[in-house]
Amino acid sequence: MERGPRASAARPPDSEPATAARALASARELLDDRVVEPLLRTHAARVLIAGGVAGLVSRTVVAPLERTKILFQVQGLSVSPPGQPLRYRSVAQSLRAILEKEGLRGWFKGNGANCVRIIPMSALQFYAFDVLTQQITESGSSSALTPLQRLWAGALAGAFAQTITYPLDFMRARLTEGVRSLYRGLVPSLVGIMPYVGVDFMVYGTLREWLPRDAATGEPGTGAKLMAGAVAGAAGQTVAYPLDTVRRQLQVQDVKVKYPDVPKYRGLVDCFFGIVRRDGMRGLYRGIWPNYLKVAPSISIQFVIFEHMCKSLAATRERIDERRAARRQHA
Repeated sequence: MERGPRASAARPPDSEPATAARALASARELLDDRVVEPLLRTHAARVLIAGGVAGLVSRTVVAPLERTKILFQVQGLSVSPPGQPLRYRSVAQSLRAILEKEGLRGWFKGNGANCVRIIPMSALQFYAFDVLTQQITESGSSSALTPLQRLWAGALAGAFAQTITYPLDFMRARLTEGVRSLYRGLVPSLVGIMPYVGVDFMVYGTLREWLPRDAATGEPGTGAKLMAGAVAGAAGQTVAYPLDTVRRQLQVQDVKVKYPDVPKYRGLVDCFFGIVRRDGMRGLYRGIWPNYLKVAPSISIQFVIFEHMCKSLAATRERIDERRAARRQHA
C-alpha cells in the first residue's frame, strides 16, 4: 500500500531530467536564432565559413611537412663552409631531427601563426572563386566552366586572397616600418600563387566532372574526390614551386644569418637566376618531395571539407527555417 505513493513522490511528473532537457532545447533554439541563423543567412557567409574551416583543418594535418619544406628551402641561406653536408637531407631524417631536438611540438611549430593567415586566405579564396564562377556562368550559355575559365578564376581568386592576407606574414615583425613594408615581396608572391591556385581549381574541377557518380547521391565518392585533389595539388606545385622558392628566399634574406657571404638579391629575376647559378635547376625544386607529400593530403582535404561544410551549413540553415515555420504554425 505504501510503495505506490513513495514511487510517485520519487519521480514527479516534472522531473529534473525533463526540466533539464527542456532548458537545453530552449538554449539550443536561442543559439540557433541569435547566432547560427544570422551567420548562415547568406550563401556568401556559408562559403566563407566553409573555406576557413577547410583551410584550418588541411593546414594543421600537414603542418609537420610544411615545417620540413621550409627548412629545405631556406637551409641554403645559412649553409656551413664548403664541404660540409646540408643538415636536412630527406623528409624522414628531417622529421626525426626535429622530433629529437624539439619534441612533438616542433612538428607544429609556427602552425598557429600559419592558421591565422590560412583561415582568412582560404575563406577569401573559395569565396572569390565562387563569385567569379557565378559571374562567368551567368554571362555565358553554359552552367559549367571550361578548364581555361577555371584556371583564370582560380588564379584571380588566389591573387585576391593573397593580396588581402599578405601583411599577416610580416605584421608583427615589420609594423614599425610602415604600411608599405607589409607588402614588400607581394609581387613575387602573386606570381607564385596565381598559377598554383589556378592549376589547383582547374585540375580538380575538371577531374571532378570526369569522376563516376554514386547512384544514390549523384556525387563522386569521397575517395575519388581525395584522389582528384591530390593530383590537382601535385600539378599546381610542379608549376609554381620554383617561384615559391624564390619568394621564400626573398622574404628571409634580410634576416640575420650565421655567415656574412649569404647572397643578397635585387629582385625576383635576380633571385631566380642566382639560385640557378649557385645550385642549378635542382635548387629551385629543393624540398619539393616533402611538399608533394604535403599537398596531396592538404589539397584533397581542403576541397572535400569545403564541399562537405557547404552542404552541412546549408542543411543547418534549412533545419532552422523548418523549425521556425513549425513554431509559427503552433503559435
